[in-house]
Amino acid sequence: MCEESIGSMDLIICKRAVYQFLIFSAVYFFAVTHSALANDLNATLNSIEPSYRYDCSVDKGVSDKVERYLVDFTDLSNQERSKLLWQKAMESYCSGGFSEDYIQQLEEIILLPSNEINKTVFLIAIYDLTSFYSRYSLKKSCDFLHAKRLLAKDPPQAFLKYLDLAELQYCSALSAVEKIREFVRLKEVSKADDYFIDHIYGNIAEIYSSLGQFSLAANTYKKQLPYIKDDFDRNWSYYSIATELLDAGKIAESKHYLTKFESGGDLFKSTDDFKTLLIILKIKFAYQNKNFELMGELIDEFEPYQRVTEELYQDNKMVLYKAIACLENNRTECVNTFIAQKDLLIKQTKKSNLHYLYEFLIKHYLSQNQSSKKYFESYININQQALINQQNSVSILGVAELQQDIVALELGLVSTRLEKSRITLILSCILILVLITVCVFIWQQKNKQKILSETDELTRIYNRRAIFEQIMNLKKPLNNTIHAIIMFDLDDFKSVNDKYSHLCGDRALRHIVKLTKDNIRQQDLFGRLCGEEFVLCLKDLEKKSAQSIVENIRSSFENTPILINDEIVLTVTASFSITYIDKSISSFDSVYQRLDDALYQAKDLGRNRVVEA
Repeated sequence: MCEESIGSMDLIICKRAVYQFLIFSAVYFFAVTHSALANDLNATLNSIEPSYRYDCSVDKGVSDKVERYLVDFTDLSNQERSKLLWQKAMESYCSGGFSEDYIQQLEEIILLPSNEINKTVFLIAIYDLTSFYSRYSLKKSCDFLHAKRLLAKDPPQAFLKYLDLAELQYCSALSAVEKIREFVRLKEVSKADDYFIDHIYGNIAEIYSSLGQFSLAANTYKKQLPYIKDDFDRNWSYYSIATELLDAGKIAESKHYLTKFESGGDLFKSTDDFKTLLIILKIKFAYQNKNFELMGELIDEFEPYQRVTEELYQDNKMVLYKAIACLENNRTECVNTFIAQKDLLIKQTKKSNLHYLYEFLIKHYLSQNQSSKKYFESYININQQALINQQNSVSILGVAELQQDIVALELGLVSTRLEKSRITLILSCILILVLITVCVFIWQQKNKQKILSETDELTRIYNRRAIFEQIMNLKKPLNNTIHAIIMFDLDDFKSVNDKYSHLCGDRALRHIVKLTKDNIRQQDLFGRLCGEEFVLCLKDLEKKSAQSIVENIRSSFENTPILINDEIVLTVTASFSITYIDKSISSFDSVYQRLDDALYQAKDLGRNRVVEA
């Protein structure tokens, strides 16, 4: 239009005006937009209220904006940046708990200048990172807490008690019993803070569990429940209660809380996390019920989650459950793997779990007929110390208001402090009885396996390998006696199976075995070679006596028919060969060959007879 109405000079002026208008519009739009974003940022920052109470009802709209603000606004103050990082951390926590993402956000906050960031955010980051670092190193955790606490200037008073809680929980040199007293004191001065009391109960329960006071630990977790506001955390308490009741041997009550825990599976963001915890509980149930076959199956199912669990808990407990399951289910290769690393396991395993390791080692070395004395003594010392710890912990119950309803129950069980020698004596007697029982059981199992490996399944006499071994191990006959070796084969037995069925044939074989046993002595040897072929060894007797016994066996077959059914009576005869030895033999092959040749001769002569080899 400019070209039609004006000249070339005016055209240049017109274009400049258009360009200026466009630039002004862009600048104005950016300014307006930036101003709107800045206002929106301020509104977002005002809506973020950092708190030590983990509230997972996070506004999704706010969460979507936070990342954009952190990237786009390079001129954010550290106060603003710390609040945005806190909001991002909360989103990570609510989706995955103490995940790597959550810890990463907290560590970014800690790297900001401490005097320029939100004070509440700074203190929350200190508390949670202290808790996280304690899983891997108490020294690192406490060094971090002490260093960062000094940087906290004019901290909110409501939150200082949480740092005191962390100091007592992770860094205090007090004994377990003294710690419980301090936790009770902190509880009494914070009655209006449900969230803090929730933490107090959790810490006391953990100490009771470490002392072996599993019933007390379970009851303390129960007292924690009314103070828990988050459904997910409440479900975690159900898991803890079920675990402590299991360790206390209260299986029926534990199942009740297992059911409660199972019903909250939909609260978990990760189905793998829930499945892992559920399998762990089921493994513990199987262990308490001594159902080692089921325990082995669950351990196999748990295998994909083993590494993550080890990293999370750092206590080797599930590793030791696996060792016990492998031992009880005779998984030799698996057991040998644990034996090869036993020294490392002893060094790395928490004291509270060492009794599982020593239980495994004692049973293994007993099964190998090796000495387990040093592991037995370690097992005794651990249990002795556990009893002493339990005695010490009971003494504080009189001053602990939160345990009043437990005192009557527990003091009835543990009324006086046991002397060290008495504890050792009682535990030694109990464990000796257990070990004797284990030894008898192992011996019976080995004996049973040996018998099964040497026995013919159908007739319950020696099988081919066993009877040959027995004959090869014969000692030289006593003075003026011989050993008589007899082989016999049932006559035309194939026709019995073909005509009457193999079931009737099996009955006939058992009938023959019974008749033979009726005619031989207890010290004589009797075995089945295969099918209808048998071997006898009559030990230390005169030749005439041996011939008489063999003839009695042959005639008993001929004269004692077997009743097949109401109408059919079956008579089974056999052909025999016999040879005599008057010294120990180095090889049974030549003897066997002579007997076999003589047996063929008995068959050729018309069967149902004895031929001397």
